[in-house]
Amino acid sequence: MGTTQNKMNEPTQSPNDLFTADSLAETLSACRFHVNFVFGELQVQVFSNHSALLKELTAYYKSYASPLDDASSNTADNASNHTMNIYFVEQDNVGDDLDWLEVPREVGKTGRKEGYLDVEDGRWIKKFKTGMCFLQRKANPVAVGRCSENLAQMVNFINNQFLNHHLRQGFMLGHAAAFSRVDANGVAKVTAIAAGSGGGKSTTMLRCLEDSSNLFLTNDRILFEKKTLDDQTPKTQAVGLAKLPRVNPGTLLYSERLRHILPEARQKALLDMPQSELWSLEEKYDVQIEDEYGKDRVALVGELCHLIMLDWSLNSDESTRLELVDLTKEPTQIEGLRKRPGPFYQDETGKFADLDVMDSTETYCTELSNVNVYRLTGKIDFDRAFELINGLQKAQ
Repeated sequence: MGTTQNKMNEPTQSPNDLFTADSLAETLSACRFHVNFVFGELQVQVFSNHSALLKELTAYYKSYASPLDDASSNTADNASNHTMNIYFVEQDNVGDDLDWLEVPREVGKTGRKEGYLDVEDGRWIKKFKTGMCFLQRKANPVAVGRCSENLAQMVNFINNQFLNHHLRQGFMLGHAAAFSRVDANGVAKVTAIAAGSGGGKSTTMLRCLEDSSNLFLTNDRILFEKKTLDDQTPKTQAVGLAKLPRVNPGTLLYSERLRHILPEARQKALLDMPQSELWSLEEKYDVQIEDEYGKDRVALVGELCHLIMLDWSLNSDESTRLELVDLTKEPTQIEGLRKRPGPFYQDETGKFADLDVMDSTETYCTELSNVNVYRLTGKIDFDRAFELINGLQKAQ
């Protein structure tokens, strides 16, 4: 990870702002319920004082590997080789009266979303909308607040540890959805679909899952790293996040398979909405892959072969088409893929990254040098996009 550090790495607040060391230890000791998950090479052990929350997490992750019991989590043939303990403390929100430093928003985003306070062994991060507080640190990170009311943020906190684990190994972070398809040689080949928020990447990816040979890899974040194999062949490894697609209602409304997720009354209201308004509507719904597409339709790793940059428009009259992009001539075409690691990222030494810095376009292009990059242009047509993108996968 090529992110730089700045003065925010230095502790600026007392570690006693939200808890004293003793009171935090006492709070964590009450987390007597636990469940274990394995996501690729990372085993996550979640501890909580709220058993119902862990049952909700288990149900959420049912499309992934089943939770491990205590015996299987300690077996020698367990696929994971790194274990992380995470604590979810269900209680009233804390820290509302503190002087939080504001996390800068990305271009085009407005409003206060997160604040942070650096402490001796980590960083407290406050979600202003929900009031949740998160202690990000290398060992035993903690979420405090109304956890059971904010399951999506609990999933995101788990994924932040997953991201940190891979970013410390040299992976790049991308803003993309992705699916994979196993080729005739048994190799999982990944197609990533990138765009800015609301660009249609999740809808396009889910449309591609209508081909039963395609497996869901990730909805919004992808990790990738170029590696040279034993035969000196460069390949780019892709890793997805264990997070279900979380989509806006327009994605569901125009999918025969997924429309039922919307209440009928909401469907009727949305059908009366202008297309431009529906396209920009922010109203999130989870799509449980196993329920909607069947078992064994989820993957976490593969070889990144294609990157599709969505550059289409609701107002275009031109036909939807794919254009091959030469990154040596048009490097800025992958700007929509670039993503800052955010306030939760800590490097191997425990330092936090500069919140305003992300890896350069040049660095991204270097990591993608052996990936076929395309631009999807013209009018927004998800059926045509599916035909074009799926054709690339089948031709491999």
